[in-house]
Amino acid sequence: MKISELSVLLPCHSLEDFPVYHEGQEADELLATWCCLWHPALLAAAGALPVVHRVDMPPESLDGRLVALPPFCADRLPAGFVARAEREAAGLVRPANRNDGVLAALAAAECAGSGLDAELTADYLALGFCRLQMELLTRQMRYSVNIDETHFAREAIAGAHAAVRHEVDTAREHLTRCFETLLEARNRFYPVDVYLLDLTLLAESVLGPALETELSGDTPTNLFGPMGLVATLHDSHPAVWTALLAAIDRGAAHLLGGELQERALPLLPLETARDSLARGTRRYEELLGRLPQVYARRRAGLWPGLPQLLVKFGYQGALHFTLDDGRFPLAAQSKTRWEGLDSSTLDAYGQLPSDADKAETFLGLSRKMADSMDNDHVATVAFAHWPGAGSPWYQDLRRIARLSPVLGKFTLLDDYFAHTDMPGRLSKFEPDQYRTPYLKQAVVCRHSDAVSAVVREHLDQSRRAAAQSIATLADMARGPAPADAASAHGCDERMDQVTAMLAAALPRASSPSANRWLVVNPLSFTRRIGVELPAAAHPPAIAGP
Repeated sequence: MKISELSVLLPCHSLEDFPVYHEGQEADELLATWCCLWHPALLAAAGALPVVHRVDMPPESLDGRLVALPPFCADRLPAGFVARAEREAAGLVRPANRNDGVLAALAAAECAGSGLDAELTADYLALGFCRLQMELLTRQMRYSVNIDETHFAREAIAGAHAAVRHEVDTAREHLTRCFETLLEARNRFYPVDVYLLDLTLLAESVLGPALETELSGDTPTNLFGPMGLVATLHDSHPAVWTALLAAIDRGAAHLLGGELQERALPLLPLETARDSLARGTRRYEELLGRLPQVYARRRAGLWPGLPQLLVKFGYQGALHFTLDDGRFPLAAQSKTRWEGLDSSTLDAYGQLPSDADKAETFLGLSRKMADSMDNDHVATVAFAHWPGAGSPWYQDLRRIARLSPVLGKFTLLDDYFAHTDMPGRLSKFEPDQYRTPYLKQAVVCRHSDAVSAVVREHLDQSRRAAAQSIATLADMARGPAPADAASAHGCDERMDQVTAMLAAALPRASSPSANRWLVVNPLSFTRRIGVELPAAAHPPAIAGP
């Protein structure tokens, strides 16, 4: 088939009202319809870039045209269009997804595209995706499109011809100039860096080959999971652990810090929350030989007391969102300065990540990116996915970022917090802005002690604090204790033992011994409480403390 034009039929009047609101399969079909005609074999055969037409007003002449149409828009075609396309020997493609669309377009055009360099072909399809996003982003930013169309088309077609001739290096030179043209156009309305954050979620079921494949890539990724899960990775998957260390060394991966197991921190005593963070920090240091820099947790558990603990443990930044039920406040900007109850502050990323596995994420990417460019001090967009997952459009975005920063550059979170500008405002959230889902989750899981478990934690912490105070009083009363005695009572928190230590340390009078009652107040202030004594005991005389 001799191609006279590559035609894209879209359900809009022009790119000014391009429908970025579709979801699911419809979003996938729209993106596939645009991108499938950017195969270098098709561009070389047509000698021109694809042209956009309205789906309800297709070209009058279809002779030699290769037409791509979203399947969900087929009912908007004029009556008799399909029959006319067959009669005039036009190629009609209805791509359900990108790969099927490319294959169908090549078959309809009778082009042999299978022998071309696979990476170069993927780069060209990514160029088509990038061109669409640039067109939409420019309009979202209320700016006029100023791409040098003649130069861009000339370079793209020249590169396509070189690709067909298997001149890979020459084709890449032309492709690079195309991306440079798009970057120059973007710099007209946003001349500073855009940051992309890749968050790879960890679970016990994905710690094997999928994660190893993810770590072998070149896109910087941030691994997101509890430290207990990371310890499992270290103990049970040595090959994947080796790949993780190699990725960290070459700057392609960063392991986020956190607790060993993500507990209900807002409901626990502050000392218990500190101990939970301390255990996670120690395990991180044991495994990687360094302290964690960025804190994150998947389960609900953010609260205003967290910044002071994170600062004490040396954290550089935090993710101020969770991927759980409940509620938490969103910051006014993506990168903010999170202030705790004691005025401790640390940098935080405070916007929910987009799902990298959904086509609608990338159909509406221009809107998300323009919103960050308009409102954020540091334009940032984050994506979350499981290892080995992610839509083809996310792979295109990764590929574009390796070729050019036109749509942003992927970065590790520790570099992001260290090298981007400090936010100019503080975010201090009130406790009532956080809502935890623990009680609901406990009821769903049929836990028998949903409330009493938290009460026990507070009672246990109160007893531990009291025992420690009494042990300290005993040390003060008897002077420096022997090493063995210090280690014994330092590890044993039983109240009767430390009270006996204090009693033994108190000075004795020279008068004959008699039964007495020792009542110890472990707190640092006077208080009045009831003390139960056996019925045969003689109560002490009423006197001051």
